[in-house]
Amino acid sequence: MVSKNLKILVIDDDFIMRDACRETLERVGHDVELAEDGQQGLGLFMRWAYDVVLLDLRMPDMDGLTVLRHIREQDPEAVVIIISGHGSIATAVQAMKLGAFDYVAKPFTPDELRQAVDKAGEKRRLELENTYLRAELERRTAANHLIHRSRAMAQVMETALKVAPTDTTVLLTGESGTGKGLLARLLHEHSKRSDNPFVPVDCSTLVPTLFESELFGHVKGAFTGAQDDKIGKFELAGGGSLFFDEVGNISLQIQAKLLKTVEERSICKVGSNRVIRVDTRLIAATNQNLNNAVAQGSFRKDLFYRLNVVHIHMPPLRERPEDVPILAEHFLERFRYLAPTRVRGFTPRALEALTNYSWPGNVRELGNAVQRLVVLASKPLIDRDDLESAGTCRVERSQEAGLSLAEVERRHILGTLKRLGGRRGETARVLGIDRKTLRNKIIRYQLDSELNGPL
Repeated sequence: MVSKNLKILVIDDDFIMRDACRETLERVGHDVELAEDGQQGLGLFMRWAYDVVLLDLRMPDMDGLTVLRHIREQDPEAVVIIISGHGSIATAVQAMKLGAFDYVAKPFTPDELRQAVDKAGEKRRLELENTYLRAELERRTAANHLIHRSRAMAQVMETALKVAPTDTTVLLTGESGTGKGLLARLLHEHSKRSDNPFVPVDCSTLVPTLFESELFGHVKGAFTGAQDDKIGKFELAGGGSLFFDEVGNISLQIQAKLLKTVEERSICKVGSNRVIRVDTRLIAATNQNLNNAVAQGSFRKDLFYRLNVVHIHMPPLRERPEDVPILAEHFLERFRYLAPTRVRGFTPRALEALTNYSWPGNVRELGNAVQRLVVLASKPLIDRDDLESAGTCRVERSQEAGLSLAEVERRHILGTLKRLGGRRGETARVLGIDRKTLRNKIIRYQLDSELNGPL
């Protein structure tokens, strides 16, 4: 979405007219640049990006129609308003046929000029926004799916909500399926840019040879197959947020160009030398260890520092098992309409089995599993046996004999301690209890002797 304050170029050989346009438009907050003839105007247009161009028809050396043709060749989506005298209405109509958006006839009032510019700015906004609007409306509530009960996720959310209102660049790390994409959307939805586009870029699926075109766009004829101009992701995300998912997969060559864009806040489309200013908030995510990638030379240190201004780590689901039951209930409610049977929920045994599973695919795997269970359900309550028959997760045989709650808790604490190398502070954090409570449970269940062995 384009900002209300537009970048406007006025091309007119009449000094009084140029100055009047600038004064009228700057008074309402627009950024205005002036050109005294067609040649100077084209030079500015080819160098910088403008939301709206005000173009006089009658100018010496190069008239307005010639300038318009050159502008349309450079940018078919350029929004041009023609300034015409009473004797030039027919020519103004011809300009409209050549692609001008509108015209204003001299003499015009300040209100007439502002109204014409407002309409042109709206057209520009809609052009940039239209591609992503439908998808955004369908996914507006995606950030609300970061449901949690664990202390680990509470800390993640606390940090995210602190940084969201700022324009600070954020790096999200964590295993695949932990919800980094949802967290990125939450950062956008709670920012001052929330009314503008959230544009995701999946760096793991884009073809390397076309990556630059996807990010920065290209002009017609820039390479074989470039039959039309293309708007890149940076331009589409104008005023909003650009999310680089799996940023560690970007090649060193593109990393260099991305760094330049981040530092200069401007881009050039492939096949063009024209500078386009960009205003986007960057959010990046990766399941890789970028510190190791920097040490190995596969990721630029300077770009890493630019992206890693604020770092938020998404813990895997196995380290926050207390979140599994409420996530499972959430996904059941979400997919309930798919079931041929009216599914009401899970039995306690089913929830226990889901909680004790390690979930290597994290929240994404859990969501897929619940969807499969709902589709295959044949009775109102999903039981542990349904999990096994649907291939959802492997239930340990020791659980099938029927264990007391105390024994389930003992095994869960012991397993978490071993998985985390005996680190009691980290274990307490994962379990959502304090260190004193954990110490008392270790004593109660006599776990010291078992922890003295191999961890």
